[in-house]
Amino acid sequence: MLTRDLFSLHDQLTNILRTQILSGEWAPGAKIPTEEELARKYGVSRLTVRKAKEKLSAEGLIRSIQGSGSFLTGRERWKLNPFTIESIDDILTLGKEMAFKIHEFRVVPNSKEISQKLKNNQDRFIFQIMGVRYFQGHPLSSALYYLPFDLGSRIPMGLLNESPFIPQFEKLAGIQVAEGVQAIYSNRATRTVAGHLGIRQGSPILVIETLYFDSHGRPIEFVKAWYREEFHYNIRVTRTKIPAAFQNPGRGN
Repeated sequence: MLTRDLFSLHDQLTNILRTQILSGEWAPGAKIPTEEELARKYGVSRLTVRKAKEKLSAEGLIRSIQGSGSFLTGRERWKLNPFTIESIDDILTLGKEMAFKIHEFRVVPNSKEISQKLKNNQDRFIFQIMGVRYFQGHPLSSALYYLPFDLGSRIPMGLLNESPFIPQFEKLAGIQVAEGVQAIYSNRATRTVAGHLGIRQGSPILVIETLYFDSHGRPIEFVKAWYREEFHYNIRVTRTKIPAAFQNPGRGN
């Protein structure tokens, strides 16, 4: 059952259905439940369902055929529209559509930049993973992962695969990611990044730095990724503190 919180009902339903689609609950080409079935399942009106479906259609995830219903599109169409990122779970779900090829997994000396991020001045060395993330067979980003020495030493390289790293790190190193902070800025491709992405050195790129924390607030992973300029996605933010004047609009002054 959906709740009447800061998100509208149709936004909540859109997020639920999007997650089900991206996680593979329905296969491409499959028919999704009817408006009546979704309305009954989630306790909302058919108008709410219709608005949610319109958003999914705008994102290229479904298509409606008059008289037949709504169907999932092929995955090749999903990349045409940016997805909305609201949580780490959304990042992991989107990551399932990508593959990561490891180029290096090694121990390197700790640096001032990384120790400031991971708060691990006591570590003389850290673990570094370098590789390229692919989407539908094409290079999307060049990435560097940095792990504190005690966590990286628990991860056998031979057990890592192309899937998103966070679930693998959680399983192999016994950690749990609870929060992530991103910094996003533009730059130009270095020789190494250009080689990974198949672009010219000096080409404009998008840099995304992500620092992940466990439930105790300890930094446990720092990722620096360089994306081709055509990569984009939406980020949704909400207001957690609503002024009192707007919480009870029915009351007089």
